[in-house]
Amino acid sequence: MDLDYPVLTDELFKKFALMLFELSGIKLQDHKKYLLIHRLSKYVGPTKPFHSFEQYYHALLDDKSGKLTTDFLNVLTTNFTFFFREPLHFDFLREYLGKASQTEPYIRIWSAACSSGEEPYSMAIAITQAVPDYKNYDIKVLASDISRKMLNAAETGVYHYTKVRGHLDDSLLRNYFDFDRETNAFTVKQFLRELIAYRYINLLEPYPFHKAFDLVFLRNVLIYFDNKEKEYIINKILSYIKPGGYLILGLSESLVGIDHKLKINRNSIYQKV
Repeated sequence: MDLDYPVLTDELFKKFALMLFELSGIKLQDHKKYLLIHRLSKYVGPTKPFHSFEQYYHALLDDKSGKLTTDFLNVLTTNFTFFFREPLHFDFLREYLGKASQTEPYIRIWSAACSSGEEPYSMAIAITQAVPDYKNYDIKVLASDISRKMLNAAETGVYHYTKVRGHLDDSLLRNYFDFDRETNAFTVKQFLRELIAYRYINLLEPYPFHKAFDLVFLRNVLIYFDNKEKEYIINKILSYIKPGGYLILGLSESLVGIDHKLKINRNSIYQKV
């Protein structure tokens, strides 16, 4: 006998979307319904903890411990990522670091949606490549995310070999990771981890910053927001970027319809005017 798969009505989809917006500021458009069904299938289904989306929704409303709500937020905000994703961005980062380390009193880089950590660790590797005396220089990476689960995973710095295979060559693996043969996992070496600070940050809420950033990577984040929220986030982040500093977006993202003080430097790389 076949098990019936639960159906998500348009009305209930809107309730989930409103819940996500109230928790994170992220707006799910109607065409994202399939994405929500796919992500929530981890918890909803004939053999899952909740047999219907309605049951899961009411469990979220009644969640006293906060665990269900945290899991809900985590599963809907987790992005696919890998080391040195979009090489042109990291080529630009190295180029900037090489020049700025000769003139700037300090350098700060922000990975504003760090997910499982591949982006900030790639930044840290780029620092060691572009600034040979980085240990004697005031240079740091801030890695933030709205998912505490992703932040915890990133901070551990442990990656199964399937996560690094094809993205990092052998010399990088030898220089920056320790390998555990029993678990087939690579762990980021301590000297690299020391370049990064991890923080939970909701981009719509106040930022706890004391120094301005040279570069902010805000890649594949704006797709979750409408133009009003995009404009708010962009201009808020801009106020924390040094004059002449840079904002880097995902290759498929656009600032069309957004009021901002940025000029295009090259593909998806914008400079503060």
